[in-house]
Amino acid sequence: MASGGNPQFRYTQPPSKVIHVRNLPWECTDEELTELGSLFGKVVNTKCNVGANRNQAFIEFADQNQAIAMISYYASSAEPAQVRGKNVYLQYSNRQEIVNSKNTGDAAGNVLLVTMEGVLPDAVSIDVLHLQAVVTEYH
Repeated sequence: MASGGNPQFRYTQPPSKVIHVRNLPWECTDEELTELGSLFGKVVNTKCNVGANRNQAFIEFADQNQAIAMISYYASSAEPAQVRGKNVYLQYSNRQEIVNSKNTGDAAGNVLLVTMEGVLPDAVSIDVLHLQAVVTEYH
């Protein structure tokens, strides 16, 4: 793999089958990420709109060698990786798989234990709990 001369890449992470993509257009879709990665192998998962500015994403390949092929190709290419005509930045993720926070009925999820005193259970909804958590966080 080429060394640090290309600003499109960061070489601090060891290879992973997950590629971290930065500088994406806000409207980027999972389909566009799949299209970007599919030239190099089987894309098994994507995750769009992550990061503080929602302009980052992850592409997970079936095999680490496919991710290495993508990084190697763009590291040595005169043409940068692009989505909607915008140059994007690629690096290996520090994760070996993408974990989506969307839970299915069979998947274990996070549990929130709430103790309510002096409140009827019918008066509390998820929206009320979320609003209370936000208000509490800023005080």
